[in-house]
Amino acid sequence: MFFTFLILLSCIPICIGITLLLLFKKYRLSKLLFLLLLMVSFWQLDIAFLYGYDLFEEETITLFFKLFRFGSIMITPVIFHIGYTIVQEILPDNLQKKWQYIVNRPTVLVFYGLASLVYLVGWSGHGVEELELLQIDSNTFYFPVYGELSWTYYTNVLLILVSMTTCFLISLDVKKKSERSFLVYFSIFSSIGYAIGFLNMIPSTKLYPSSIALLVYALSILILSSRMHLDIVNKMNKELKEQKKFLFQVIDLNPNYIYAQDEKGRYTLMNQSYAKLMGMNIKDMIGKTDYDLQKDSLSETPNTEQANRSFKLTEKVFIREESVIAASGEKIWIQTVKVPIHSNQDSAMLAVSTDITERKHYEDEIKFQANHDSLTGLPNRRMFNEDLTNLLEKAKTEKRQSAIMFLDLDRFKYINDTLGHDVGDLLLIEVSRRIKNLLKKKHHSANIYRLGGDEFTIILPYYNATESEAFANELLEQFGSGFEIDSSEYFITPSIGISIFPNDGDDANTLIKHADTAMYYVKEKGKNNHQLFTSEMQKTFYRKMMIEKQLRTALDNHEFELYYQPLIDLQTNEIIAMESLLRWNNPTLGQVQPDEFIAVAEETGLIIPIGQWVLKMAIRQNAGWQKAGYKPLIISVNVSVRQLLDPMFVEDVKNAIEDAEIDSNYVVLEITESIAMYADSMIEKLNALKNLGINLSMDDFGTGYSSLSYLNKYPLDSLKIDKSFVMGMNKDEENRAIVKTIIAIAKQLDLKVIAEGVEGQEEAHDLNEMGCDYAQGYYFSRPLAAPDLKKKWLVTGD
Repeated sequence: MFFTFLILLSCIPICIGITLLLLFKKYRLSKLLFLLLLMVSFWQLDIAFLYGYDLFEEETITLFFKLFRFGSIMITPVIFHIGYTIVQEILPDNLQKKWQYIVNRPTVLVFYGLASLVYLVGWSGHGVEELELLQIDSNTFYFPVYGELSWTYYTNVLLILVSMTTCFLISLDVKKKSERSFLVYFSIFSSIGYAIGFLNMIPSTKLYPSSIALLVYALSILILSSRMHLDIVNKMNKELKEQKKFLFQVIDLNPNYIYAQDEKGRYTLMNQSYAKLMGMNIKDMIGKTDYDLQKDSLSETPNTEQANRSFKLTEKVFIREESVIAASGEKIWIQTVKVPIHSNQDSAMLAVSTDITERKHYEDEIKFQANHDSLTGLPNRRMFNEDLTNLLEKAKTEKRQSAIMFLDLDRFKYINDTLGHDVGDLLLIEVSRRIKNLLKKKHHSANIYRLGGDEFTIILPYYNATESEAFANELLEQFGSGFEIDSSEYFITPSIGISIFPNDGDDANTLIKHADTAMYYVKEKGKNNHQLFTSEMQKTFYRKMMIEKQLRTALDNHEFELYYQPLIDLQTNEIIAMESLLRWNNPTLGQVQPDEFIAVAEETGLIIPIGQWVLKMAIRQNAGWQKAGYKPLIISVNVSVRQLLDPMFVEDVKNAIEDAEIDSNYVVLEITESIAMYADSMIEKLNALKNLGINLSMDDFGTGYSSLSYLNKYPLDSLKIDKSFVMGMNKDEENRAIVKTIIAIAKQLDLKVIAEGVEGQEEAHDLNEMGCDYAQGYYFSRPLAAPDLKKKWLVTGD
């Protein structure tokens, strides 16, 4: 029976240790205190089995006695470990340095190691020889008889005195009063408890002291920890009181309207701002409901049941915007956040209202700006997408057609670049106004939107293809007269693409894409027109897309090849030059015509790297033939405006000539008349090229924008007559007259003349008679690959 009592007694420290872990779970020290109390419990279990003589065999008692001796022995290093933890976690840095040479991780490990050694010695006969059964008075129990190594146990006792002394001295350095008090008294009571437990070494005490020591350890730690916990709670309550006071001050100073109501609608809290809004004092409002506060001003007093029903405690957080009439009579807008608060059996609601009157004044303006173009005032892309989506949903339900238009102003960029953005903006405003007037007069259901730049869209609800084309014609007529801006008249034309729902798509994205495709089709076909979308357009643009995709890797995949077409001196009938022509053979697309891919290269900017490659390869090939001993010839290379606008172009030409080690007189760059759009800046660039010693030729003359005034300023060496005039000059007197005129102009400007597109002897003869210097065309030779040109046309020099 006494054995059972001792077993139950050993559970007390464990229960107290678990309580400590729950109360101080964020402290590492609580885990070590739990470990200490666990060791005390093991110590008591050790003693309990010595009283189990009538329950177990002597061998069993000996086994459990030696096993649970672990508790009394390990109290020594655990207390020293507690001292180490105090140093590391509680003491400030300067005091940590004071103890770092005595109390550190290695010394903690040494204490655990020595205690473990003492424990292991106890398992041998030299530590504990036997258990002797004693009977003192009415008590019968086993008492250990220690062997020749019993001194190790006494050494452990001395070490625990060191541990407790160290822990006590460290505790005195703790700054926080509540923690210092706990640790100092813990050290004292631990020493007392162990001293009492040491009396177990005297048989006449009947092993009772260990039970008393257990109670000293457990109860002292429980009392001290409870006291410390109470101090912490009191401190927290004090801080909460201060925080509450501060919170009420903050709430009172807050410009927002803050109030709280209980479940019956009675005010329990409010700030000065809310009381001022209501035109009352806080004291007069606390404890009253809205019904109580307003009943005097009501002409008909509602019954109490209606008043109670008018207030309903919110069950979840919600935000509401509402207008209220302040006590001053002013209407203001507030945004109110209401939060339910549940505590125990009571419920309440906290409300915070913000004055958003000023925000409301700006909201409509912001909304307008978000959905409208700032320049023209038209609805923007966002509004367009929203309106189109809504229309399509309605049209699907009603199974009716509708149309959308994409409208782009032709050559608007040219106006912006030449006349400035101010004029461009004014022109956009005038265009918008004219189209809006048309819609207002004849097409009330239609809406126009500006997507950006010079792009507009128009939604035509329930218009079919015929009606849409009729409207497009009306739209084109609006651009028949000029637009007057700052006393000047400007003319501009639109390109219009149309897609019809559901024929051309049943969703917004598809219809937009197809209208855009139709608009670009108009652009490519000459502009100033309208076009309904067709599936053929999709195929055309798909090929264009594939060309762009394959073109991006064509250089890296070595898909380009240069062909050369001879230029013939019409007087001697000998080759004097050759024009380099680019050919592209793609594995996916096959042989792609230059008319197809050059335009795409221009649009995408790929013309820059491709043009650099052509320039280097053509000059290098010509230099190679000259070094091989062939008669020197001039190499002619076509250059686009995009290349000429590249800041590095002159440097690229210079590097290509120097790398090839060729005389610059054997290089001709062919430019087009479109440089007239950049006349002033281009003259400077052309002069820089001339300074390199190369020749310049105007290609396709007669088809572009050049005026004679600019032609005289260009540092040109020759003109090349476009083949459209040459090929038909023997059948068309007008073309023949144009060729004669061009030759005459060139002679007046001291320029050489080259005719391209010569396909017959008669044309060659007539050109020679007219004074044309050089010619090229199928009559002389088709463009040839480098090996074929070398074989057929090149001759060795003298």
